[in-house]
Amino acid sequence: MIAYAFPIARLCLAAVFLYSGIDKLWHWRSSIEEVRSDGLPWPAAFAGATVFTQLVGGILVATDFFAWLGALLLAGFTAAATLVGHRFWLRHGAEFRRELTTSLEHVAIVGGLLLLSVVDFSFAR
Repeated sequence: MIAYAFPIARLCLAAVFLYSGIDKLWHWRSSIEEVRSDGLPWPAAFAGATVFTQLVGGILVATDFFAWLGALLLAGFTAAATLVGHRFWLRHGAEFRRELTTSLEHVAIVGGLLLLSVVDFSFAR
């Protein structure tokens, strides 16, 4: 069962990052504007770092080549991006609930990535 579950779990975790990285690359100007709207300096540099992190981390997780490292990279990225891009504590009403829900979903993804990194690292040794 584990022989099938782990590859499926890795692909499920990687899919969102691979899609997002490709989409951000495909819609490069929108990616820069998204970073700019989050108030970060050097929007093109941050957009490029985002694409790089999502694609490299996603590929590492999906292919099981240093999956633990890719999972840690994506977990750190997701935590930081959630704090910067989904500031629910500044919102009210429906927008607060929407941003809080998105943040909690991202916390769940971070948890899955951390679990993957610990399990994969322990098997890799």
